[in-house]
Amino acid sequence: MKRISVVWSFGLFLALTLLAGCAGDSALPSIQPLMPLKTTCANLNGATIDDVIITSTTWYDASGDNPAFCQVNATRPPYLDMEIDVPQNWSGRLWQQGGGGLDGTITSAITTDPTTGAITSMNIALKDGRSVYAASNGGNRSSVTAQAAPQVWADGTPEGVASARDYAFAAVLTTREFAKVVIHRFYGRSPAYTYFNGCSNGGRNAYIAADHWPEEYDGIVSGCMGMDLTGQTVGWLNLGAKSETPAMPDASQWQAVTDAAIAACDALDGVTDGMIAHQAACDFDVATLQCGEPTADPDPAVCLSAQQVQTVKDVTSDLKLADTTTVYSGYTWADWFPHVAFFDKLGGGNAVLATGDLTWFNEASKQQSFILDDDYPLFQYSFRLMGAAPDKNKVASFVASGRKLISWHDGSDNLTSFNDHVRNYSTMVNLATGLGLADPGTNTRFFVVPGGSHMDGEELTDVNWFAAITQWVENNIAPEQLLYNKRDTNTGAILRTLPVCRNPQYPRYNGSGDVNAAASFTCTAP
Repeated sequence: MKRISVVWSFGLFLALTLLAGCAGDSALPSIQPLMPLKTTCANLNGATIDDVIITSTTWYDASGDNPAFCQVNATRPPYLDMEIDVPQNWSGRLWQQGGGGLDGTITSAITTDPTTGAITSMNIALKDGRSVYAASNGGNRSSVTAQAAPQVWADGTPEGVASARDYAFAAVLTTREFAKVVIHRFYGRSPAYTYFNGCSNGGRNAYIAADHWPEEYDGIVSGCMGMDLTGQTVGWLNLGAKSETPAMPDASQWQAVTDAAIAACDALDGVTDGMIAHQAACDFDVATLQCGEPTADPDPAVCLSAQQVQTVKDVTSDLKLADTTTVYSGYTWADWFPHVAFFDKLGGGNAVLATGDLTWFNEASKQQSFILDDDYPLFQYSFRLMGAAPDKNKVASFVASGRKLISWHDGSDNLTSFNDHVRNYSTMVNLATGLGLADPGTNTRFFVVPGGSHMDGEELTDVNWFAAITQWVENNIAPEQLLYNKRDTNTGAILRTLPVCRNPQYPRYNGSGDVNAAASFTCTAP
């Protein structure tokens, strides 16, 4: 898609941009549209703007505490689909949402009842923040076999190459620029503030946004991804190479590892509550579960072989090249199964992105041939060449410029390494310091969702990252401690609340009070 300046005169664009820069506090005034939003919504249906085709527009009336808004659905060849939600009484904010995994679907701002079509939930950024919400499928369609990643990236067609480029970085660009065009159609001005939020691959998207377009974003939230796509890929493949071999524990064995680690380290935060909140102090030795040890389960189907013990040690240890360079930091103790089943698929999918070789994804023998020192340089070169891997130097420049970055990770992440994220974040902070940022905490902070598995706390109703980043950017109120609403995965009911502390602090039980209430814990330095 062409730059927005082709849609209106440069003079008008400049005037509107300067006006947008005058916006102030978080209680942003409602901005008046050029004409009734419902009218603009209907008029946009079927329109083509540059190379983006608007496939549908839907008007939703205000209901309960949900604002009225227009949902714009659009596509840009070959396979990039986008959703832009424009609220009545717009605050001036643009909230861009990242994807997850290999993408393929849009993370919508709303969920609806399949029978009635009524809205059952709405993203906080749209609902309470009155933000324009923008998201995409990352450039591929998981519901269409020939257009789904990673297969489409290896099909040898120009469309496959374009899809890979979209996933690498271009989908973020196109979605943002199209959202800005849509905003102009409704409101005749640019956003006052632009934010990016994402977890997992969305966390990579977030760091890509800081790397590629630092001048476009005022605040970024990045979770569950360690700022190093190459390290993540080889970390997955190092375990994926053991899939379908005797070295890989099965479900019952992984459960035994999880149970034993929790039993050994649960109480380190001052209370036994079924999770490890103080991971830094956990020194559990998985060798105690090896068959024949007095501490191991006597059932040969549950205890671990020597090979399986080594596999667990490999997962929780740093992955190093022959020259001892650490390329991926070991995982914290987590509930591994069934997430370990995704290591080979996600690692293989990333390898397809880097090489175009589909056997990385669909042939176990290819992954079993993985050799770290041979494959790491190839992946690293390819990811950098295609713009898919965030550059820590550029993220540091984003932070040093005065813009705000919140990084976060689940403390017991079972898909991406908490420790690797901390290691890379620390490197980035040191780089920002070298650029003259005396106190990095003025512009960036790292938070830990205690006991969380991969993507726990991603929803803004679980941890309100929206309020944290907008208050910081717009009111200079830096987040110090946040709240995690831990929910029942089936009903969505809140089971307990816990403090979300700044790393390296952890929530320590005060010794009295309701163990399910955040007020009973204090963020404590190790």
